[in-house]
Formats: sequence, structure tokens, C-alpha cells
Amino acid sequence: MTVSSRATEWHRMGLVAVSGAVTCWGIGNILVRQVDLPGLELAFWRLVLSSVIYVGIVLARRGRVTWAQFRACLPPAVMVGLWLITFYESIKSTTVTNVSMIVSLSPVVLLWAAVRRFAEPVSLKLLALVAAALAGTSLVLFGSTSVPTWSLRGDGLAVLALLCFSANMALSKEARQKVGVLEFQAIVWSVAMVVVAPPAILLSDDLSFPDTSTWLWVLVLLAVPGSGHLLMNWAHKHVRITVSSMALLGAPPITMVGAALFLDEPIKIAQVVGGVIVIAAVAAVIRRDLQITARHGTSTA
Repeated sequence: MTVSSRATEWHRMGLVAVSGAVTCWGIGNILVRQVDLPGLELAFWRLVLSSVIYVGIVLARRGRVTWAQFRACLPPAVMVGLWLITFYESIKSTTVTNVSMIVSLSPVVLLWAAVRRFAEPVSLKLLALVAAALAGTSLVLFGSTSVPTWSLRGDGLAVLALLCFSANMALSKEARQKVGVLEFQAIVWSVAMVVVAPPAILLSDDLSFPDTSTWLWVLVLLAVPGSGHLLMNWAHKHVRITVSSMALLGAPPITMVGAALFLDEPIKIAQVVGGVIVIAAVAAVIRRDLQITARHGTSTA
């Protein structure tokens, strides 16, 4: 297999990983609401479990973490900690569909990073697809303002989560060029736990050790949305950030359907139309990326 064909194959696998990550996160948004813990406490214990498991995996494989790797992972790790705080608090405060939609707006924030930091091409066609996806997202948000669980405070926290998550996406892509995915996961979750610990200790009403039932829910979060992070972090090395960030817009329709089925959040016609527009735009972006890769025979990620 030539270098070019190998790169193309890795790129296709990266797109599959991104799709898997988006699916895991779409489902994970529903799971977070099911856990009977406040946002800060849930973020802390989720990070504790993630750190123990990934550090254990690295040690079991006799891996090692260098100081250079730690430095490379420090910025995205801090952003992950801040993202989990704002994300979990927002998802406990407003509709899960809104949170999912707002956080998935990262393509808007990351277009600058794609051009300036990663020298990725951004064509007028791509901008048009981003605009279409944003229009669909706006319809979903507009359709949910009359839902009883909607909260302006929750939406505001979701905007902060969007900024933290977007920074994490860009910084993680940079770090993954230097650090293996398992070592990256171990460092990021451990540092993020340290970031979340002070506010969790100072602001939580009760940070006592969770019961068995709660631990099972935390384990489910690690297995589903947590696996989404593993897949996306692996894909960062093989997929353009314009594509991976656009794919995130596929998570809200999954969340919207799940919220209607399991959380009794009603779906309005405007939300359905918006969801269809978003999915169509994301599919067009992925198809465009496959065509570009087929023409050039390699990924520029």
C-alpha cells in the first residue's frame, strides 16, 4: 500500500470515528440528565473514574508520559475541565436539545482556527453549508423556547460551554500531533479532574462518595459519551477540523429525538425542519471532504 492510499484509508477511518463520536455524544446528552447528581459533582466523579481507568490502561501497557507530552496536553485539559463544568450545569438547567444545539455551533468558532492555525481550505461552498446548518440550528432553538424546561441561564451556560469546547477541539488537534491517543486521554482527564476539584469541593452541597447506582450511571457516561471523546481525539490526527466540527451538528437531532422519547420534551415542527436541514448540510460536508480526498489522494489533516 502506498503512502497516499494509506493516508486515504486512515482518513476514511477518521470520518467513521468522527461519526461514532457524534452519535455517542448525541446519546450522552440524554444520559447526563438521568444521573441524580448536580452538574459540578457529576463532572468531578466522572473525571475521577476517567482518570483512574485511562491512567491504569497506560500503566498496564507499560506506557510512559514525558514532560513534553504533559505540556502539550495541558491547554486542552484545562479547557476540558471548564467545558465539563459549564456543560453539565447547563444540561441540568435548560432543555437538552438547546444545550446540544448551542455547543454544536463550534464550526462557527473553529473556522478561524481552521484557516489560521491549521491552514485548511475554507471555500464559499463550505461557508454556504455552514450557513445552512446554522439556519437549521436556529429553527431548533426557536422551536424550544416555549418548552417548560427552557432556561435563559441554562442557555447562557451552554454558550460558555461552546467556547470552552471549541478551544478544546483546536488545542486537542494540535496536541494529538505529538501525543498518542491513550496517553492524551490519561493526561487530559487527570488534569481536568484537578481543574474541576476546587469548585466542586467549595460549591457543592455534598461531594460524598456516590452510591452504587450512581456509579453505574457514571460508568455508562464514561462508556458512551466518554468513548465519543476517545474516537474524536483519535480522529483529530486524520480529519480536517472543519469537517469534524461540522459533524458535531449531527448530534442535536439525535438528542432531540432522545429527549422526546425519554425526557418528555416535545418536538415542534420547526425543530424537525431544522434538524433535517442540519443533517443534510453535515452529510454534504462529509461527501465534499471525501471527494477532495479522492482527488488529492491524501488528507490534509
